[in-house]
Amino acid sequence: MRYDVIIIGAGPGGYVAAIRAAQLGLKTAIIERWKLGGVCLNVGCIPTKALLHLGHIYHESQNDKYGFSGKVEVDIKKANRWKESVVNKLVKGVEFLLKNQKIDIYYGEGFMEKPNEVKIKVGNELKTLMANSVVLATGSRIRELKGFESDGKLIWNSDHAVSFPEIPESLLVVGAGAVGLEFAQFYKFMGTKRVVVIDIAEQIVPGLDSEVARYYMKVLKRYGLEFHLKASLKDLSEDGTAVFVSNGKEYKERFSKVLVAIGRVPNSEIFKSVGIYMDERGFIRTDDRMETNIRGIYAIGDLTGPPLLAHKASKEGIVAVENIAGMKSFADWRGIPSVIYTYPEMASVGLSEEEAKNRGYDVKVGKFPLSASGRALTMGGVDGMAKIVVDAQTDEILGVHIISPEASSLIAEATLAIEFMATAEDLDLTVHPHPTISEILMEAAANVHKRAIHIVN
Repeated sequence: MRYDVIIIGAGPGGYVAAIRAAQLGLKTAIIERWKLGGVCLNVGCIPTKALLHLGHIYHESQNDKYGFSGKVEVDIKKANRWKESVVNKLVKGVEFLLKNQKIDIYYGEGFMEKPNEVKIKVGNELKTLMANSVVLATGSRIRELKGFESDGKLIWNSDHAVSFPEIPESLLVVGAGAVGLEFAQFYKFMGTKRVVVIDIAEQIVPGLDSEVARYYMKVLKRYGLEFHLKASLKDLSEDGTAVFVSNGKEYKERFSKVLVAIGRVPNSEIFKSVGIYMDERGFIRTDDRMETNIRGIYAIGDLTGPPLLAHKASKEGIVAVENIAGMKSFADWRGIPSVIYTYPEMASVGLSEEEAKNRGYDVKVGKFPLSASGRALTMGGVDGMAKIVVDAQTDEILGVHIISPEASSLIAEATLAIEFMATAEDLDLTVHPHPTISEILMEAAANVHKRAIHIVN
């Protein structure tokens, strides 16, 4: 069987690429070795956000300042059934969309040994398909910590944590990135008495604007999380006694569970024999059309390197198949937002203040605290902020960083501003509805020029 394009991997990069290819009239096939939707839909983005929503509701129900009384009990089995119902509905939705576009779906291990030829392994059977072009979208897998590999009992990885098997008495989280922080807060909200987060870096969320990272850590501490930075796990006994070193000081404590969340590695080794260029970490190098060094073979998503984000994969998938269809489409990595779905959420797009200065910009900054937002007060007085980084010479917005409820939605406005090379004045002049959290962006933009209304500039 020959296709115009074959996509290997049906995660948020692969299935989006397949649908766009079919829309463009390309005869399309997609191969998936596990479940449609991949990691994101089945054990990543979607179920974790369902759990975080559950955790926030449970946490708020315990707050007597709202007038709630009586103890709320958690039925873990019922909670998991609800979470899985959300996942199953979306998986079926992806399957419907693919079939509606007349896309052929193959289940099995897809791999390549030479260009234009894709093999599918199902058990001991091998099937060969031919394609004019191929999109590699096999994603990534959990990175294990050497010497502390997950076992699902004492040592968890994110797959174990998202299954929500229990509420541990205490939890040590190794890794202060998005995954580590989200699960740390979820289990704290659900009743874990002590949650300690350690990371080898000097700040949480390495790469985030340093001022925002410091503030974000303070906010998370107010919700009960403990942090040790410049820290590494040295030993772990069978009874959960952990030894870790932080800033040269050794700590020895016992934990019910240890969650290792130190990132992911690309599923790229199955393509080495084709001759595709990869870096030392296994990430596939592409041009801005998502094409590899081998003509007709494209790579998208986690395979192409950080940031490992579902929406980045989806956009790259669209770019790849549009080029296959003869369009001139290019990936622009300037405007890729990232979100951490704790409460409050943290969202960022564009450059940090440090990055902007390192690139030679004369920088101006505007800030606005959530404590001055009427809408935030109606939501319980949440701590947070908006920070806008601007080119002082042109007033162009270079980066936006938000800590607040709904930051995951607010960052889309900031992303659009960066895509359109908008200025701080443009954002300041845009009327925002009142009372909403979105007003903090307008006020932060106004603060760039010292004319924010609801704070002393």
